[in-house]
Amino acid sequence: MVAVLAAARHFAERLNAPLLVIHAGAPDAQKQAEFRDAMVQLEMPRQTRIAWNEGEPAEAIVTAAEKEGVDLLIAGALEGKDVASRSFLGAVAQPLAKLARCSVLLLTHPQIGPNPFRRIVVITDFSDCAKGALKNALWLAEADSAELVQVISIHTPFMQARAESGAEYEKPARTREEEEQLLRDFVATAPACAVPVESKIVDTTTGFGACDFTQSTGAELLVVPKPEHLEGAVPSMMDWALQVTPCSLWIVRES
Repeated sequence: MVAVLAAARHFAERLNAPLLVIHAGAPDAQKQAEFRDAMVQLEMPRQTRIAWNEGEPAEAIVTAAEKEGVDLLIAGALEGKDVASRSFLGAVAQPLAKLARCSVLLLTHPQIGPNPFRRIVVITDFSDCAKGALKNALWLAEADSAELVQVISIHTPFMQARAESGAEYEKPARTREEEEQLLRDFVATAPACAVPVESKIVDTTTGFGACDFTQSTGAELLVVPKPEHLEGAVPSMMDWALQVTPCSLWIVRES
């Protein structure tokens, strides 16, 4: 709990935003004492509020966040042991990512001290929400003096075959060359950033290839857009991120 509180505080300070602590449960004396001791240890502002809400943990947190007008939920991924350097989202983090109507930042390895993100990967679907996600990622990269931001798009043989078939689909298909040009244009329209920004097409048979790529680069943060029109919590090619992630995960929802 202390590590997540510390990480949330550091993030709120970067944003120059107030921090609200949400707990899924009744305000019993033991829990109040635990939070009070943690806040004193972290030298958090005395005016930091705690919102208590009983119920199933993820639903209780989401309900409280909506009531309080929260823009960003920060939580521990609450995974068990890492498998092949990947973290499995826990029993609270997974439904939280699906149910939340605001952006969500899930931290796989929160620390009490400053823990800046040095390498960031942003997955794009070229939506307006993805533009906002990239903008947020570039802001954070500068705030953390990051080494590199990589913007990636997923391309599969099935996508290529659809594009070459000439058939009409509800969702237009693009060749790899068209995808490359679209990605270059997408990055070119992003705000100026002092941190190096690279773009890459990830050639893969499934969207999970983006997970492999992110892990191979040693990224500490994966940024994923969630456009408002989508029925799922993330674009379909990225739904693996709701189960397993190679690093901390920031789901940016369209505001």
